Amino acid sequence: MITVPRLGKGKGFKGPEFYGCYNTGVAPSIFHSRTGKYVVGPELRCRDAMRAALTLTSHRVIGKGRDRVWMFKSRKPAVAKFTALCEPVIRENADVARQHAATRAAAGRGDLAAVLALGDF
Repeated sequence: MITVPRLGKGKGFKGPEFYGCYNTGVAPSIFHSRTGKYVVGPELRCRDAMRAALTLTSHRVIGKGRDRVWMFKSRKPAVAKFTALCEPVIRENADVARQHAATRAAAGRGDLAAVLALGDF
């Protein structure tokens, strides 16, 4: 469970990165724009959408597919959407971590295919 701290205007909170990824800009994020609106979605897209929040008057979805960003007037639905975006990332990270541990164990036993597969993680 992720607890979102209070966000001052202009501040944000980044959720979990995907396993093996660092600062790629696709981690779920929530930002509180200077206009008081909340922006939720992938980190880089949220930062871009902060400019659009200046003219937003109601709930709105910007973009398509993986680039989708949601804007909310209040905190509660924004936090709910943020946690909903974080849950699949957490589940996927747990699955990949289990696969990685199993592959490392197999590589330690001398399985050459597992040694090569370690490069995928």
